[in-house]
Amino acid sequence: MSEFSELIADATARISILESISEARWKAIAKRCRSKEIADIRGRISELKLVLASVKEWNGDAQDEIQLAISRFSNLLKLASTNA
Repeated sequence: MSEFSELIADATARISILESISEARWKAIAKRCRSKEIADIRGRISELKLVLASVKEWNGDAQDEIQLAISRFSNLLKLASTNA
C-alpha cells in the first residue's frame, strides 16, 4: 500500500462507511503529503479521468461518483501543493 493510501485509510478508519471525509481531515491529509504523495494524487486523478471517459452515458450515477472523486482529489492536490 502506498503512503498516500495509508493516509486515506487512516482518515477513514474512524468514520462510518456512510460518512465522507471531512474538510478538516482532507486538510490534515494534505499537510502530510510530500512530493511522492502529490505524484500519487495526480496519478489517481488521471486514472479517474480515464475511467470516467469509459463510463456509458446512461450511467449518470457512476459518472457523478467519479466526478466527485476527481473534484475531491483535485482539491486535495491544491491543498497539498501549497504545503509542499
